[in-house]
Amino acid sequence: MHRAETQAHWAPLLARVLLSLLFIYSGIGKVMGPEGTMAYIAKAGLPLPMLSYAMALVVELGVATALLLGYRTREAAAVLAAFSIVSALMFHHQFADKGQLIHFLKNLAIAGGFVQLVLAPVARWSLDARRQAAR
Repeated sequence: MHRAETQAHWAPLLARVLLSLLFIYSGIGKVMGPEGTMAYIAKAGLPLPMLSYAMALVVELGVATALLLGYRTREAAAVLAAFSIVSALMFHHQFADKGQLIHFLKNLAIAGGFVQLVLAPVARWSLDARRQAAR
C-alpha cells in the first residue's frame, strides 16, 4: 500500500477521534454538573433549560460516540456541525469580548471539520464500512 493510500485510510479515523473526543469530554462534564450547565443555558436566555440540557447530552454523548465508531458518520457529522454552529450563535455572540469571538470562530472551524466528514467517502475503519461490506 502506498503512503497516500495509507493516509487516506487513517486520516478519517483520526479526524473522527479528534473531533468526537471534544464532544464526549464536554458531555461527561455536563453529566457531572447538570445544575451548572442548566444555569448556563438559562443565563444564555434559552427556554426550557432541562430540555436543552438533555438534547445537548444526546448530541455530545450519543451522536459523538456514533461518530467515533464511524456509525452513520455522515449523519452524525452533519448533526455535530449544526450543533457547533447553533452553539456558537447561542453562547458566543458577544463579539466585543475577544474570548467570545475566539470561541465563536473555533466552533465554526469545528463545524468545518464536520462538513469534511459529511463529504468524505466511507472510511475503511468504521462501522459504516462493515455495514457496506455486509450488503
